[in-house]
Amino acid sequence: MFNANCYNIMIASPSDVVDERKIIKKAIYRWNEINSKTRKIVLLVSGWDINAHPDSGTHPQTSLNQQILKEADFIIAVFWNKIGTPTEEYPSGSVEEIMRHMEEGKKAFIYFSNLPIRRNQIDEEQSKKLDAFKEKIRKQAFYKEFSTLEELKSIINDDIQLISNELESSSQAQSVNRPINSGKLSDYETQLLKLMNEKKDHSLQWVSTFGGKYINGTIVQDMRQIAEYERALKSLVRKNLIKPNRDGNIFSLTADGFDACESL
Repeated sequence: MFNANCYNIMIASPSDVVDERKIIKKAIYRWNEINSKTRKIVLLVSGWDINAHPDSGTHPQTSLNQQILKEADFIIAVFWNKIGTPTEEYPSGSVEEIMRHMEEGKKAFIYFSNLPIRRNQIDEEQSKKLDAFKEKIRKQAFYKEFSTLEELKSIINDDIQLISNELESSSQAQSVNRPINSGKLSDYETQLLKLMNEKKDHSLQWVSTFGGKYINGTIVQDMRQIAEYERALKSLVRKNLIKPNRDGNIFSLTADGFDACESL
């Protein structure tokens, strides 16, 4: 058991970089295994392939922005030959995520692949749009290129250390101003603690599927409720009342959490 600040790292990319996304996720999970306890920081991975679910009546990218982007503390983006599917305002969903994130004063770490590509895989229109974005973003964001997957592994491992160093500074400044376990519990925080206390193993599963989010097997589809539950989970982690597993989808009570449950 340990106090920790929880941060969301969103992975943004089109669909042609499956292996690269796996490498980034694995590097973050590995960093948590080695460093979270001593550094008092947990890095949670989010992205369209992990957290998103359909929301009828809403443009897909708007739904992603509401579900994932607004909660992201950092973005790691990776591109190869494609820029992605256009949205209403941007050349692609990934570009929209990066630009909106940076407009809020947050940082994006962007990587471009120089891996060889088969001639029949080349999409000239996509490549031109990607080159234009690459030139534009060069002056605005953290930007690197790689030529092999092994090189990407090395770069990502180094850069996650940079991210964690900055987050650690933020955590230390925050701990001076207020204790981690403080403040009145919200209704959603109370509800989640009660659910965990009633369960035999005192755990809570927060699982994303195509149909929506599930809390211990109960589906949640309302967008406002999903946002409130996600905020409550993040707050409970910061207050050291619950702790996440390395994937950030299963939570267990801490000793402080058990104490809090006794007073509910």
